[in-house]
Amino acid sequence: MEANELIVDLSKRYDPNRNVKQIEFHSTPETYKLFGGAMGGGKTAALINEGIRLNLDYPGNFGLLLRKTWPSFRDTVLPQLEKFLDMRLVANWNHSENLILLQNGSRIRYGGIGDRPDDWEKFMSGEYGWIALDQAEQFTEKEFMMLATRLRLNLPGIQYYFLLSCNPNIGWIKERFIERNPKDHIFIPSLPTDNLANLPANYIDQMKEILTPVYIKALLEGDWEAVGEPDNVYNYIAVQAAKKRRLERGLPVEIGGDIARSGEDETIIILREGLRISLHNKAQGHDTMRTTGEIWRCCQDRIIPKWKDGIDRISIKIDADGVGGGVVDRLKEQRAEKETLYTAMVLDMLDTEQRQVREREGYKLRIKIIEIHGAAKARDPVHFRNQRAEIHWGLREMLDDLDIPDDSELTTQLMSIKYKQNSAGQIEIIPKDRIKETLGRSPDYAEAVIYSLATVKPQREVRIW
Repeated sequence: MEANELIVDLSKRYDPNRNVKQIEFHSTPETYKLFGGAMGGGKTAALINEGIRLNLDYPGNFGLLLRKTWPSFRDTVLPQLEKFLDMRLVANWNHSENLILLQNGSRIRYGGIGDRPDDWEKFMSGEYGWIALDQAEQFTEKEFMMLATRLRLNLPGIQYYFLLSCNPNIGWIKERFIERNPKDHIFIPSLPTDNLANLPANYIDQMKEILTPVYIKALLEGDWEAVGEPDNVYNYIAVQAAKKRRLERGLPVEIGGDIARSGEDETIIILREGLRISLHNKAQGHDTMRTTGEIWRCCQDRIIPKWKDGIDRISIKIDADGVGGGVVDRLKEQRAEKETLYTAMVLDMLDTEQRQVREREGYKLRIKIIEIHGAAKARDPVHFRNQRAEIHWGLREMLDDLDIPDDSELTTQLMSIKYKQNSAGQIEIIPKDRIKETLGRSPDYAEAVIYSLATVKPQREVRIW
């Protein structure tokens, strides 16, 4: 007996003709598709229905539909999945396993990825034809990249897709899809004005009454330059301006180092020359001896050939908590030897007359090793919880004068750093471990930049230590 053909009119539940941006999202061929960029733009509906379409177009397909946590999926995505998925297409819906089997053999696994940094690993055994992340700004870029490796379902003729939705957000999504826009990536903006046919008549007016002007620009108008949470230490626009600023090298000349604590963390060495900041070295897995050698290499290969006798001091500032203490100890052990060696190097670079003058003056290049302890008492304990909060706030106030590396990773890390005001009225920076949980990695780059500027006061009157 022949099976009866099943005909289901999907437009009865979801009609993308009511939002032309959804049509564009469904028709674009790029593998990595980001949709949305505002509230009320029909983001979740588009993701769900693109997944349903892909499962129908490719019988035997397997899709993964996720939000960051199960409660948020249950309360926001699941009701829409139940709304849009016609039950006549479903052969079995296993609610305990969060798995849907369609009549054509395609499947959808759904749920929350979890709050812990390694929760994504539980999905790494699957092989998928499409993956969708709703509110993707809540995921880390590492989670995105690791999940992308699972787009490997062996199905003849299949087209793989990674679908994402988000609101304007500072972080890896903006850097990846808006600023870098690499090959096979596309961002399709959809505003509430594009989705009026699917919204309550007074939705936009109600949101304008509730939201602040900044949030109106970000969440209703889709302005990515307006984003930024009130508890961000650094202003995104100020960070972008500092990345584009180009200044001449100046004094003082100082090195800042954030020393890696684990295999995935990075050791970052930053060179500060006046108000110009540059990356000297980034490495993983280096022991303290090799890191110490890299700091000395910065002195002898970059600083001394450039400045010669134009400087008489190099300050080296290291996060001395944890393994950084070993680097500090070794630097101090070698300091006297290096001062003698580098003084001789400088004098050898001068002509005879200049050298004689400097020798008569008693020229000697001094090296100052400065330990930074984040939990140490602040110089201004009335306003700051500890030294870490104080030096972060110093960079915040100095940012309008700086030339920092034009590096998207540095931007992402700086914008991940948040603060609060405690019951004593002090500014307190959220712990590094919490930043790592949210960001998916340690903000080593940002911290090294901050250390390179710590204890330094510029010419104009701003608070910077």
